[in-house]
Amino acid sequence: MKSEKKNEYTLRITQANKAGLIVILYEIAIEYVNEAIEAGTTDIESMKTAAMNAARCIEEMQNNLHYEYELAKVLNRMYVNMKNTLRAAYVSGDVSGLDGVAVELNKLRCSYEKIADTDTSGPVMIHTQTVLAGMTYSKDRVLDSLTNECSNRGYRV
Repeated sequence: MKSEKKNEYTLRITQANKAGLIVILYEIAIEYVNEAIEAGTTDIESMKTAAMNAARCIEEMQNNLHYEYELAKVLNRMYVNMKNTLRAAYVSGDVSGLDGVAVELNKLRCSYEKIADTDTSGPVMIHTQTVLAGMTYSKDRVLDSLTNECSNRGYRV
């Protein structure tokens, strides 16, 4: 994943609520699966790295399931199947099954986006930089957002 994309996700994570974090995690997993598919058999090391990163994202989603609900058990089985497909691609170098993983992740992401739209809780992270939305200009490029540095973000001695 390119550093620009990582910076974008980092900014979104600092401003997201609980449901929004899950949506972002799905987007990151989809990004890694697509990277693995693009690398295919031409760049095996990049494919393996992207497949394992996607599996780690799915594992994080799996670790945060609430098993007191029946839906969590269904999601867990789906996550296990996705991780098995990613690991098989890692071992064999065959990325043909990864399209199905990307499709399933995208369907789940869409579902969680609808849930995130109804989540009115505040951001999970507090004491982060304030982001002012809008277009700003710098010498070489147009910036989508401007962060406001907080002068006191830690302990004061």
